[in-house]
Amino acid sequence: LDQVGCETPKGPKAMADMMAPPPPPPPEGEAEDPFGELASAPPLILRCKIVLLGDSASGKTSLAQVFQGGVQNFPKNYNMTVGIDFLVKRVGIPDTNVVVEMYIVDCGGFSICQDLLKPHWENANAVMLVYDASNPESFENLESWYHQLKQTRADAVISGVVIAAKTDLSERPGAVAAQTGQQFSHALGLEFFETCATKGVVDAPFHFLAEVFHQRYADRKAELENLH
Repeated sequence: LDQVGCETPKGPKAMADMMAPPPPPPPEGEAEDPFGELASAPPLILRCKIVLLGDSASGKTSLAQVFQGGVQNFPKNYNMTVGIDFLVKRVGIPDTNVVVEMYIVDCGGFSICQDLLKPHWENANAVMLVYDASNPESFENLESWYHQLKQTRADAVISGVVIAAKTDLSERPGAVAAQTGQQFSHALGLEFFETCATKGVVDAPFHFLAEVFHQRYADRKAELENLH
């Protein structure tokens, strides 16, 4: 008799099911990879150095800090940057295995610091010219910042953008119209962006520069390959 709770399989089919061999392993080249680790190629990391230029209190530090850590990184108290601050953030290029590691150099807006800043200007891959949309003087001074950068770099090509920061204050009397910022940036051959660090709207110009840097790398690589 069977012991209570231990039911013996009934019939030949049940016995056959118990004795069936385990399923075969997947064919070669189709090994199980539940986490997709085998399929992911190691990333190609490109390093891009970006300098942020503009007057003090134009919003450069908030722009960089919110980009790096999200809107929760928006500084609650204003601390003027004296000299240089460094931040690093990685940006993935869509539909590729490329990651652009952005070294962001937040340059203080004091002219007294420029001897300290210029070595970073010389070897930067891109520039962000930042002005406070509610402060016309900070916009007017952008041209001076741009020419100082150009003098430092001689004929070296540099990618760049013009950024109207603090657009949440753009309704204040005397604020710089977006069209004025666009005309200025286009005259310099630069792209124009509006940002608002308090709302976390800061990513677009950084992602744009990352893609431009990646495209320049791809073009240069193709050019070298064609030489062979």
